[in-house]
Amino acid sequence: MSNEINPPVRSIFISDLHLGSRFSKASEVLEFLRLHQPENLYLVGDIIDAWALRRRWHWPKQYDALMNHFAAMVDGGTKLFYTPGNHDSFLRSFLVDEPPVRIQDQFVHQCADGRKMVIMHGDQFDRVEGRAQWLSETGSVIYDGIIRADRAINRALAHLGLSPRRISGTIKATCKRTVQYLSGFEDRVADHARRSRCDGIICGHIHVPRFRMLDEILYVNLGDWIENASALVEYGDGRLELLETSRSIKKTVARTARPRESELEGLTPMATRLVNQLLEFVLLEPNAKAMTPASQKAVA
Repeated sequence: MSNEINPPVRSIFISDLHLGSRFSKASEVLEFLRLHQPENLYLVGDIIDAWALRRRWHWPKQYDALMNHFAAMVDGGTKLFYTPGNHDSFLRSFLVDEPPVRIQDQFVHQCADGRKMVIMHGDQFDRVEGRAQWLSETGSVIYDGIIRADRAINRALAHLGLSPRRISGTIKATCKRTVQYLSGFEDRVADHARRSRCDGIICGHIHVPRFRMLDEILYVNLGDWIENASALVEYGDGRLELLETSRSIKKTVARTARPRESELEGLTPMATRLVNQLLEFVLLEPNAKAMTPASQKAVA
């Protein structure tokens, strides 16, 4: 992040939070969002990890705190947009274009400087995902096991006074680069932006933060909130900046990355609407009996 004074944040874009995974950095994204009250908040797919939730229900109080904050942002005037990904593709059957959260396969966002950006998750351009979703689901289970091993190894290294190793992140990045190569992912998303007569595309899915030009098209990949902690912000003048908060403001976030007591007291009415809208389909699954009391009350 540069040292210059930035104008107010107009829009925030995040993806791949994977609520339901035990490795989701939900508290960190909550603290990051507390720093801003943007006009627009885009949730660019895989925010909810239905694959993980169906394997084993995991919805701690920190998730309710995050839902409460989303609701508070909406109450404060933020427009909330959600474009589903492969892990929350069930939402593609429940598209809506009204508050509290607008859900569409893609959006076109016009920046303050006039540039138009396609907003979508990007799994639609992943040939592996499109032709063999079972392979992606199997890979997701294996990846969770690798992360567990990674955490255990790094705890042992820390005990020995040695530097940590990003084993799972390296494996994930290598796999995703292979997927990009096999799918021609970046070329395909850039072509989609051209066909949409837009100046760029903002997506997720690959879990590798990227901000670069592909000829005349701006390509932004938002990264994730599992291995990374990355988000795109649009300032009031239309300038875009990809913040890798794990490097730039992680110390600030880490000091206070705990839900406030008021956020843990249960879902607010607006948050209840959000949970009903985003989780109703998942909560019909057998594992829903293990949900938190607050979430049970929300869908009752």
